[in-house]
Amino acid sequence: MCGICGVVYNENDFIPPVYLLNNMCRQLFHRGPDERGMHREAGLGLGFQRLSIIDRRSGHQPMANEDETLWLVCNGEIYNYHELREMLQAKGHKFATRSDVEVILHLYEEEGDNLLARLRGMFAFALWDGKKRQLMLARDRLGIKPLYYTMLPRGLAFASEIKALLTLPEVKTIPNTEALHSYLTFRYVPAPETFFQGIRKVKPAHYLICRQGKISEHRYWDYLSITATGYNEDECAESLLDLLQQTVKQHLQSEVPVGVFLSSGLDSSTILALAAGAGANLNTFSLGFCRDGQPHPGFWELSGAREIADMYRTRHREIEVSPHQIPGALAAIVRQVEEPLGDPTEIPLYFISRAAAEDVTVVLSGEGADEIFAGYEIYLEPQAARLFQLLPAFIRRQLIVPLAGLLPAGFPGKNFVRRASTFLPRWYRGVGFTFSEEEKSMLYTAQMKQATAGKDPGDITAANAERLEKLDPLNQMLYLDTQFWLSDDTLLKADKITMAHALELRVPFLDHRVVEFAASLPAGFKVKGKTLKYILKKATEVILPDAVINRKKIGFTAPISSWITAELRPYAEDLLTSPRFLERGYFNPQAVADLLAASRKGICVQTRQVYTLMVLELWHRLFIDGDCEAVMSPESLKQRVCLPVTG
Repeated sequence: MCGICGVVYNENDFIPPVYLLNNMCRQLFHRGPDERGMHREAGLGLGFQRLSIIDRRSGHQPMANEDETLWLVCNGEIYNYHELREMLQAKGHKFATRSDVEVILHLYEEEGDNLLARLRGMFAFALWDGKKRQLMLARDRLGIKPLYYTMLPRGLAFASEIKALLTLPEVKTIPNTEALHSYLTFRYVPAPETFFQGIRKVKPAHYLICRQGKISEHRYWDYLSITATGYNEDECAESLLDLLQQTVKQHLQSEVPVGVFLSSGLDSSTILALAAGAGANLNTFSLGFCRDGQPHPGFWELSGAREIADMYRTRHREIEVSPHQIPGALAAIVRQVEEPLGDPTEIPLYFISRAAAEDVTVVLSGEGADEIFAGYEIYLEPQAARLFQLLPAFIRRQLIVPLAGLLPAGFPGKNFVRRASTFLPRWYRGVGFTFSEEEKSMLYTAQMKQATAGKDPGDITAANAERLEKLDPLNQMLYLDTQFWLSDDTLLKADKITMAHALELRVPFLDHRVVEFAASLPAGFKVKGKTLKYILKKATEVILPDAVINRKKIGFTAPISSWITAELRPYAEDLLTSPRFLERGYFNPQAVADLLAASRKGICVQTRQVYTLMVLELWHRLFIDGDCEAVMSPESLKQRVCLPVTG
């Protein structure tokens, strides 16, 4: 929908200059090219870049209440605003616009901080209470919309993206070493940390109250409190389909064209079927990777997606991506995401977003279904772990575990044995687990070993162990992935990359009522035997063909392993053997050389590790060195896909 930014000063007589807000807004222009808005008063400055979707004529921001004691900037959509508006009008509130976000101002007047429990949607907002001289920063329950902040010597600044904060002279671009340590474990940086010292994320389902230079943090939602359902399978499947129908209908609210990201799989096909059933006139977009003019095996879903698009008679567009396009795209992706993210799914997302933005302003996707209904193969591990635990303890501890420790990295079963031997929240590192602590120790220089000594990124999941004791192992995994991986990897890149193309992404599966419904289900309704997402498949039997429901999952990712061993090999080696990379002081040159050599075999674990380091180095060159040309291959230099970051 937009980009928001602002500053709050402790001195109540200082009015932020226009140029300061203009500089911040300029870095958010791509998020909202339709309109810029500002509000300045003593101690406060708010900025807004608008992407017009609902109430395009009058929904201007910053937005005030009737007496202008409250001011709001909000990024996102409130899907239940019609019923909230009716309720507030019945209580005497007067609305100045038809905008969905105006309900936030009036809800705050009625309920104060408790307003968040009323909202159904995706949002990140800043609300200034002039009477209390305080700022409220709030983020939606799942972290669909991003929100960053930093403390200033004289106050606080916030923004939808880090680039806006980097325009402030008080903010320095200094790497966060602890974030690097976490990044190598998870391939993302868990909130509230970022890769920049002093810049933090507002955590999902949290709000901050900022007053006179002091911050208090509050959590307003946690699905651990959801009670288990008493329904049987058939009742759950029927209820789930009804809930998804309502949710998708709400997510279609728009005054601009809407599309769907369509693979050949279950999640996006479900969204399309429900959207078409609601009468939407849709564009659909699908992507496939090719090599030497031929479909890349295992990364080509265009044929299956085309069948589904034809079934619902959408205006369908196909995007084909070849390896020679990747080096140039990576520079643009890293700049858009703003933090290192070692997740190759950002590559197809970049290309499909760029294409979709030519035709639509809003797009729906199936993001989140895998995390709430158990769609990844790692979610089969609790069943295998139970069988492993049935073995006599002396066999597990004295034979199998020591033998597994001798196996090389990437060998099938090595990590499973380690994981199955300990309590789940203490070992689980999520879907994106990349480098083990032992591998990092071998990779680090002596300086990095000293800086990270005694620090285990896994403590963030282990800290939840006591809270998760009442859950079965599968639901423990899903909870941890929803808390960390989903918001700090999946949704972070989804927002940043789509909004870089002025494209609003909506994710119906992550409506909080759908998430709560999924949380109420027993593990056996999510994984049944070897069937993943069982209840979702059962629910969609009445709207989708069996061939779609039971199609083998391909996943919306890129053939990074084959690229690293072939087309991207020179680019990877150029980045990771350069003096600049090695002189940063993070990694042992011989360990990096050994990793590059091992990755030539195409083992998934090691090629993924190489990609993680490549993205890290690109980020350094863009954001720390401020050197655009040094991040690109000769081909991408011709495209000039990025600009140096200033500030």
